[in-house]
Amino acid sequence: MHTRTKIGIGLVAAVLAAGSAAILVSRHRTGGGQGVAAFRQARAFGVSGELRQIDGPYSLLLGDSQMERLHLPTLCGRPAVNGAIAGTRIAGLRAVVGWVDLPRPPETIVVTIGTNDLTRRQRSGHPDAAARFRSDVRALVAELAPRARHLVVTAVPPFDAGRPGVTAFYDTDAAPAYSAILSEECARAGCRFVDAFADLRDPASLSRSPDGVHLGLDPAARDRVAARLEAATCPDASDRPR
Repeated sequence: MHTRTKIGIGLVAAVLAAGSAAILVSRHRTGGGQGVAAFRQARAFGVSGELRQIDGPYSLLLGDSQMERLHLPTLCGRPAVNGAIAGTRIAGLRAVVGWVDLPRPPETIVVTIGTNDLTRRQRSGHPDAAARFRSDVRALVAELAPRARHLVVTAVPPFDAGRPGVTAFYDTDAAPAYSAILSEECARAGCRFVDAFADLRDPASLSRSPDGVHLGLDPAARDRVAARLEAATCPDASDRPR
């Protein structure tokens, strides 16, 4: 095949791939519509397939991009499957949970959610936003608690409110209240609440965030998050694999 032909085919393929990706991202960012639902269903289908390939006990990680970006292949010495989806709010997570096919109950389900529920778009002009968030959290933990040996819900990850643009897009002042809702509803359902990101709330850690919203993750930061999750999930030697 001639070099020009190869280049032409490559350019066409690249344009088509970029166009498809742009359409998907555009639909995903709108926060609604059939494109978002199809994306979530496809992701849940992929997670379900991964779960069927695991022998023995495992953990399932659910939530938004904060959890999706966390490289945590094991939890308490067992495989951990990351089923989180970027952009997900609490209502969307409830839909995803309904689509994930669990071959058997996981030892632990870990949920990190709330960042996308704190956008100005979700909060401004909606005086009942916190009440709706609480209602969805209550429904979510009630559904998940019977499906795993342990259900762990984390606090909302930290924002760097001093970073330009963060407070214009997110209601960062409401984050503690949303974490309190997660804690209260978790206690009500008998699950475990943990601030897995407590060691990442200091100014030095916040400065490592790539955008003031997402966690500044490196191996050391990841290990601190994992340690707090494992302290809540498998504090006793009896909870660890032998």
